[in-house]
Amino acid sequence: LRSRSSIVLLRKGPSRTRRKPFRAMASIQKAAERPAKDRKIADAIRIKAGHMLTFDNLVNSEGIAERQVARNVAKKNMQRANGCLSLPLTIAYFGFFITSVRLHEDITNVYFLESTLRDRLDDMFMSANTAEAVWNRLTTQEPGNFIDVFFNHYDMYGEQQVRNTSMEIWGDWGLVLGYNQIQGAVEFKQWRRVTDDFGTPFNCTSPISCDLCRSNEGLQTIDNFISRAPIPRNCGEERRLDEEALPAEQEAASSETDFLGGDDFHPRRLHMGRPELRSSFPASPGLKVNDTFRFWIYPSETTPEVLERLNYFKSRSWIDHETERIEIRMYLMNAELGRNRLEQLTITLRFSEAGSVYYERDIQCYFLQFFYGNLSVLADFMFLIMLVLNTAYRLHEMWKAFLQSKLFLHLLNLYTGWEWLMILCGWWVLYGYYNMKFVWEPALIGALEPVHRQGWALGPDRIGEVEALFDKGQKAADGLGSLRVVVAQYSIMLMFRFFVSFGSQPRLAIVLNTMQNVLTDLCHFLIVFVPTAFAYVIAGSLIFGRRIEGFTTITSSLGTCFRIAMESEYDWAEMSAEFFGAAALWAWSFLLLVVLLFLNLVLAIILDIYNETRETSFPGEAIWETIGYFMMKAAKFRTWVPDGLIEAKLADLKDLGMVDSKTLEEHFAKIPEAQKAAFFKACRAEMQWESGKDLQKQTLLKLIGSVMDALDTAHESVDKAVKVDGKDPLASWVKPMKGAEDDNQHNFLMKHIVTKGGRQPSFEKNAAPIDTYSQNGPEWLQEIWQLLSQQRQWIEYTNWNLQHMQWQIQRAVESRQPECAGGEGGGASQVPII
Repeated sequence: LRSRSSIVLLRKGPSRTRRKPFRAMASIQKAAERPAKDRKIADAIRIKAGHMLTFDNLVNSEGIAERQVARNVAKKNMQRANGCLSLPLTIAYFGFFITSVRLHEDITNVYFLESTLRDRLDDMFMSANTAEAVWNRLTTQEPGNFIDVFFNHYDMYGEQQVRNTSMEIWGDWGLVLGYNQIQGAVEFKQWRRVTDDFGTPFNCTSPISCDLCRSNEGLQTIDNFISRAPIPRNCGEERRLDEEALPAEQEAASSETDFLGGDDFHPRRLHMGRPELRSSFPASPGLKVNDTFRFWIYPSETTPEVLERLNYFKSRSWIDHETERIEIRMYLMNAELGRNRLEQLTITLRFSEAGSVYYERDIQCYFLQFFYGNLSVLADFMFLIMLVLNTAYRLHEMWKAFLQSKLFLHLLNLYTGWEWLMILCGWWVLYGYYNMKFVWEPALIGALEPVHRQGWALGPDRIGEVEALFDKGQKAADGLGSLRVVVAQYSIMLMFRFFVSFGSQPRLAIVLNTMQNVLTDLCHFLIVFVPTAFAYVIAGSLIFGRRIEGFTTITSSLGTCFRIAMESEYDWAEMSAEFFGAAALWAWSFLLLVVLLFLNLVLAIILDIYNETRETSFPGEAIWETIGYFMMKAAKFRTWVPDGLIEAKLADLKDLGMVDSKTLEEHFAKIPEAQKAAFFKACRAEMQWESGKDLQKQTLLKLIGSVMDALDTAHESVDKAVKVDGKDPLASWVKPMKGAEDDNQHNFLMKHIVTKGGRQPSFEKNAAPIDTYSQNGPEWLQEIWQLLSQQRQWIEYTNWNLQHMQWQIQRAVESRQPECAGGEGGGASQVPII
């Protein structure tokens, strides 16, 4: 046992340590030497007291430490060195990855580009409150509307834009916001509840409307549009789905009705479509892309021609009661912000059967040049090297565990599993990079080349090149969107690698241990909190979901309740507009129970665990002291002795109780003074913590019980010595005679008497005393032991004299026995002989 060895080594250590004023007490020595199974609580308390006293005395000594403590310090130094040395590798791994991602994504410039588009689209559609207003935003040339933003072929000075100039094939025709140019065409696509052809009658008045009327584009599914041949018609002829003429009065009535079709038209309000509402929108099961209805708008056409196309579909009631969803998609090229980038812009209008219209916009940026200079190439290469090295190291560790038949336990380790998860995600990111460079980029460039070769002559006759561009662009956008999600989460996963390195620093380890220890209490807290919070989510959805969008679905209600809990802010006027009492009860009870009680309980749990962890953890040095230690180690690296050698040497010196500066100098002649000072400083801190770690509230009850037990034993011994031995001192040294009858003819010298010579006093145990401290103990203890030895010798001498006197008296009585044989009574008296 370490406690036993520490005390014994204190006694048997070198002569220079024996001169120190720290010596173990006899009771502590006995407790340490007693087998563990025979120890009582008092023995454990005595051993802890011995620890505390021993280490407390060592703390006040300079340049000396107990051997086991010195070994622990050397081991901790090695662990700290390994953890701190892995920190630069973790920083490098994280830094190369972040640099690579930032250079590939170019987040800042993408924000400058996309934020302007989002603001224009929001201003364009958020102010529209009906589907008719949506058509107005699409077909009118007012500032800020669809035509003005995307098909305004005039610059800021009112001059018409030029196409096919001598300097550039494309010129400045079709520019959006001055720098982004539409590529190919603009797609309008509709999802309907049924796949039948539809549309109101229309009279062709121009070649554009006549071509649309002949092909029935946008009013039949994509499959039907491809398989059916256009119907030959002249401009001005009427077009009906059933190929029959419509009476003039019915046509007039149809033109007077709303474009949605039917006299029972009800306006639909436009709202921002949130992701949590998508699951509640109507969707036709099994509907394929080729079952949708689509038409195109070509940027090569002038503004009046584009307006004519849009008004044609508006007149044909392209949006009606069977419409579920409409998507407007286009591709914009920007070559002004460094690398060429292609922006996929998608505007989605969702039509609810309740009469509402929900608007969404999505913008995906794709770079047509993968690397952003040499720095991007270097960052990708270094990230690849770090990932390969980490994978090789983990495979090596797995192979070692397999050779030791510990592979299953190795894989069950939480840290190992997390490392493998990060490695797999890292390779997934590299696979995404591979697709960006060698799959998606060539596919998009290959799809753009035939479109660019057509210049501004691209029209309905070359729509195949545009469809190929949209198909390749959609695949690249979907893959890139998924990759961006993985990359964002991977950066968070890499954060946990820092925890391993931080755990080697004592002060940082306290924070990490708190996070680990608090998990158990938080799990039990969540068992109580989740049902409570979910009940408020359901209740909020039932009370407010009919009129407040934030409570419409369970997902949105959960998000709204979480926001209220975090911010403690909500629109009370809107919530209390109906059912005031129910709303007040919900809001006030939610604030009191969830916000004030449960959230403060979380803080209380964390603070309590932190305080407990800090009290029971070795405080160690501050982070700046650790940095200073490694700077000093780097400055003296030529003569610095590795901690592994120190620990191995101390392990071999098993007979050595204490380690001092001379011990280190004897085995490591070139050890720097700074290293010795830092080493013994760490030893003193370790021993100071060891001396005080047992002084805790948990051990106080055991300590009190042990002290009370010892006091009761001492009280019984003292009480016996005072009350019993004080009244009859002879009873302490002479055994009473048993079974003898009272006989006045014989005195006490004739009775059976046995003295107690050679025994300890009555308040001591009967075991023979062990002479342990007559030579090795302190001077005062040696003197007391000598006095006790002399007292025992005098007691033994007195006992021998008493026995000798009693024997002489009895022999004298025995010699007179024949003379008394003939006296009165007729018989001789029986004299007991000892």
